[in-house]
Amino acid sequence: MSFFNIKPNSTRLLEKQALIHLDYKITYEALPHESLKKMSPFINNRTKELYTLARTYPQHAISPLLDMIQKYPSVPVFYNYLRIAYEITGQVKKADVLLEEIYQKFPDYLFAKTNYAFRCLRNGRYAKIPEIFANKLDLKLLYPDRIVFHLSEFTAFTSVMALYYHINGERNNALIHYHRLKQWAPNHDLTKVVQSLLLPTLLQRLLDRLGWAIYKKFSKMEMNMKQGMDVLEKTEAANAHFSKTF
Repeated sequence: MSFFNIKPNSTRLLEKQALIHLDYKITYEALPHESLKKMSPFINNRTKELYTLARTYPQHAISPLLDMIQKYPSVPVFYNYLRIAYEITGQVKKADVLLEEIYQKFPDYLFAKTNYAFRCLRNGRYAKIPEIFANKLDLKLLYPDRIVFHLSEFTAFTSVMALYYHINGERNNALIHYHRLKQWAPNHDLTKVVQSLLLPTLLQRLLDRLGWAIYKKFSKMEMNMKQGMDVLEKTEAANAHFSKTF
């Protein structure tokens, strides 16, 4: 499937949807997970510190996060921060094992769903996406009792949906989700990733078309160069033999 097949009518659809109405609100303020609401202010502050530590000095966050998981095994946030720390420090296998554990242990935790979905998309298991979200491919349908979502929850879920629809060939739905990202999180890394796939630049499209031709040309040049080097090596060997003989 080509990522660069942009149809004019799809672009017009994007332009018409200048403002997309959402059935919920998005907040940029801290939004503690339900499992943390009954915790003391000290634990909540410590949670914020551990999040920052996992992002900035992940190696130093691993041990205290393991301690928090042991003390508070029903709080999915600590598992997720530990997974982040593992990923940043290059402990990919541990991160994958932990992701599986989070998804199985906390099936209603949104980041468990979205992170697991991202992994399925990377591994080509596209058919798993509807199953992960119980065929409720809308945040409000997935969590009908919630009226506010944090920006990070919104971007994670919406990016998954945009990529899923794009891979599934449902371009209009993919564009709708991309436009939501563009409207609410224009500078977010996930928005940029989705944009690079759905709306590639002219240069990217040209490189996509020319890439194979350029590759073949350079492969031929490389082969000719290798043949030339082989001839040169044989010549040098012959010269060396000649100088030793005489």
